Amino acid sequence: MLTTHQAAQLLGVSNRRVQALVRDGAIEAQKVSGVWLISEDSIKERIGTVSKKGGRPARGRGKSETEFALMNRGHEIAQVIYDSRRKEFTYMSSDVDEARAPIGLLNDTGNMLANFNSWWRGRGIPQTRHRLDALLNEAGVALPQELIQRNLGLSLSDHYWIRPIGSALAWEDVNFFNNDFNQVSLITAEFVVDGKTTAAKPDNTSDGNLEKRWVCRNGKRLLLKGGTQYGQEPYNEVVATALHRRLLKRGDYVPYGIEGEGATALSRCANFLTDEEEFVPALYVERHLERDARLNDYEHYLACCEALGASGAVSSLDRMIVCDDVIANHDRHHRNFGIIRNVETLECRPAPIFDSGSSLWCNIPTSQLVAGEHSFESKQFYASPAKQMLLVQDMSWFSRSKLEGFVDEALGILSKNEALASRLPSIEAALEWRVDRMVNIAEWS
Repeated sequence: MLTTHQAAQLLGVSNRRVQALVRDGAIEAQKVSGVWLISEDSIKERIGTVSKKGGRPARGRGKSETEFALMNRGHEIAQVIYDSRRKEFTYMSSDVDEARAPIGLLNDTGNMLANFNSWWRGRGIPQTRHRLDALLNEAGVALPQELIQRNLGLSLSDHYWIRPIGSALAWEDVNFFNNDFNQVSLITAEFVVDGKTTAAKPDNTSDGNLEKRWVCRNGKRLLLKGGTQYGQEPYNEVVATALHRRLLKRGDYVPYGIEGEGATALSRCANFLTDEEEFVPALYVERHLERDARLNDYEHYLACCEALGASGAVSSLDRMIVCDDVIANHDRHHRNFGIIRNVETLECRPAPIFDSGSSLWCNIPTSQLVAGEHSFESKQFYASPAKQMLLVQDMSWFSRSKLEGFVDEALGILSKNEALASRLPSIEAALEWRVDRMVNIAEWS
C-alpha cells in the first residue's frame, strides 16, 4: 500500500489530484486510522493506461523532445518535457513548488499536465486575434503556440518562463521587465528552441483580439493597441480613463492615451506591473478553490480572492461593475480582470481596471445605433447588466456631481476620430441614458 504522497509521485500529479481520483473511484484505496492508503497495483494499472493513451514518453526519447525547467522569475517550479512535433508538453515532474506555481494549476480538475498545457496555450495570442494569419506568416510559424515556445514563455504579464536544462540563461539576462527590447528581438539574448536560433519579443505572448504591440521607451514598457472597423476602441479607452479619473483613486485604474489620429490611432498604456508582480486573470483565480455548489460565480470568485489574501476584492468589483455599466463594456471577460500577486512575497491584491475599449457600442453597426441602441450584454458574472448591478454592495463613492460634464468630455474625445462622426449623436443619447440610470441607482441605494 502507498501513501497519498507516494502515489502522487508515481503518477506525476499533486496530492489533491490523487485524493480526487480516490473519491471518483478511479484508483483503489482504503482508510486506515484516518489515513488513505492507496493500492499499488491500482496505481500501476493507471500508469499503464495513461501510457497507452499517449502519456509521458520515456525521458530523452525522440529528437522532438526538449527538457526544460519551468521557472517563476529565479525560482524553479518543476521540470517539464516539450515535444515540438506534438506541440505540447508530455511530462511534468511531481515535485512542484506549489507556492509559486501558476494559480489554478494544482486543482482537482483533470490532471496537472493537462492543466499546465491548457494554461500554457492560454499565454499565447488567441485564435480570434485580428489579422492573426498575417502575424503568423510574418513570423514563419503555423500556430500561436510556436510563438510562445519561441519566447520561452517570457511575457510582460507575469514572470513564468522555461529554461532549457543545462542552459546558463538567468532571469536577470532575459526578462522583458528590465531588459530593453524593440519590435524585432530581445537585445540581450537569442535562444535555441527546437534546434533553431530564434529571437523573443513580448508581442508573442500578448492576449486579446485586437492587434497590439509592446514598445520600450525611456525605460517604460508601453502597450499600443489598435481598433477594428471604425477605429473606435482606442478612443473608448481614453473615455474610460476620463470616467475612472472622475470616480476612482489613481491606483484603481490604468490610464490610457492616444497615439496617432483618426481611425488608425492606437491606444497607449504603461505596464501596471512591477518586476516582481504577476497578473492572475479571474479565469485562474476562480480555479484556486474547489467549487461549492451553494455559491454563485460571484461568491465563488470572492471566496478564492479571500483564500489568496487579496483583500478589497468586493470594493474593486463594485467599481469595475459600475464603471463598465456606464460605458456599456460588453467584453469584460475573465481574462481582463483579476488579481496581482507578488512573486517573492506571494502577497495578493485586486488588479486595477484595464482594457475597457470594447464599449460604447463599438460592435454595433451605425444603422442600429440610429435606432437608439443603449443596451448591452455584460460578461463578468451575468449577461444582464441589471442583474449584475444587484451584486454591487456599496456606491457611496459614486455621486452625480463627479459626472457633471462627463458626456461632453466623452464626445470631445470621440470626435477626434472623424470616422465616428455619424455615430456620435446616437452614442451621446445612449451614454446620457446610462449615466442618468446609474445616478438614479446610486441615489436610491
